[in-house]
Amino acid sequence: MVSSFHGLELGKRGLSVGQASISTTGQNIANVNTKGYSRQQVNSSASPSLDVWTSQGANTGQLGTGVNLDSITRVRDRFLDQQSRDHSETLGQWQAKQTTLDRLETIVNEPSESGLNNAMDGLKNAWQDLANEPDSLSAQAVVKERAQGFIEVAQSMNKSMDNLNSELVQQSQQTVEEANAYLKQIADLNKSIVRDGNQSNDLKDKRDALVEELSTLMSIKLDEKSNGSYSISLSSNNQSLVNGEEVSEIDYKTGAGENEIYGGKLAGLSESMAIAKNYQTDLNNVVADFASANSMSAAGGKDQALFIGNAAEFKLSELKVNYAADPLKQPAVTEKTSEAAQSDFRKLVSQLGAQSQAAVNSVSNHGAALQATENRRQSVTGVSLDEEMANLIKYQHSYNAAARLVSMTDQMLDTIINRMAAR
Repeated sequence: MVSSFHGLELGKRGLSVGQASISTTGQNIANVNTKGYSRQQVNSSASPSLDVWTSQGANTGQLGTGVNLDSITRVRDRFLDQQSRDHSETLGQWQAKQTTLDRLETIVNEPSESGLNNAMDGLKNAWQDLANEPDSLSAQAVVKERAQGFIEVAQSMNKSMDNLNSELVQQSQQTVEEANAYLKQIADLNKSIVRDGNQSNDLKDKRDALVEELSTLMSIKLDEKSNGSYSISLSSNNQSLVNGEEVSEIDYKTGAGENEIYGGKLAGLSESMAIAKNYQTDLNNVVADFASANSMSAAGGKDQALFIGNAAEFKLSELKVNYAADPLKQPAVTEKTSEAAQSDFRKLVSQLGAQSQAAVNSVSNHGAALQATENRRQSVTGVSLDEEMANLIKYQHSYNAAARLVSMTDQMLDTIINRMAAR
């Protein structure tokens, strides 16, 4: 026989689940604008039934006992999460390269009236004026001043590229430190989540936010264990980074291109260093060829070349104008003419422009892909106020119905206990 208080138990369980559902909906509404928050939902199931006697005999009927509150979980899509991490890694890599190429375009500063090409044209024109008046002291002085202007522009560009390389090294080191800090925080959150029994939704949201930040810096693979902790490794070589509470920090590598193994922003910075060094080498070659075409000697002095510099081991920072040369003479025609050096510089500028535009397009494309993935992910894990308000009304009716069941059962018990006893 079923207990007379069975209805109270049914109502109590309904009230409990209804209250938890309403509270969870309120939590979702309160965090609708919280970055990294994942929508939560109440998971319930029918509680085990009771066997009852029926007219057909024993064990032929079952009576429901209500509802059980199983868990309160986050709504996530692992596939979309992985897609988002992949797009973030690629976008971070291209953003680092685009920033470097933008800096190089600013340094090269072409086309411009104050650029290197204009300085080379100025020296070429000064030579033509001197050819028309070989004995003119003012024409010789103009040649030397135009040569000095060319050196100043070239050395300024070279120094800016040196500074850019130093900044890229510092930025890479800082990015490695930032990545290691994320790894430590993820391991600490793993520990807390395992300790709390794998039901810490807020801690999991914080951990996922850190993983997303980490995926911008490097390419990672993620595996969630049965106890709720994350295992993270490098995509390139499966090197373990986080395994539960254990952390394996990454090291900054000073060799050219060695940080590319990490992927993400670190790989972009590593590639940026190689790009900057290549353009600096090309710039030095252009300046060396132009100086040689306009006569360069390591000795200097009277009746010597316009420029003082070592052609065999050329260093742009040591290039000087030979002010002692008197009189100046037109440079001899060689295979490396001024026009050839200028042509090489124009090729450098064109190549830089093409690379920069390609980087801009790549950042735009990968940014759009990431945004599209994020929109799909938000449709799953994000909070929709319309949906939550509809749920709130549904759970309110459910709670009211359970409360009505309790009230009705109370009235029945009052009739049985008080009124029947009075008779």
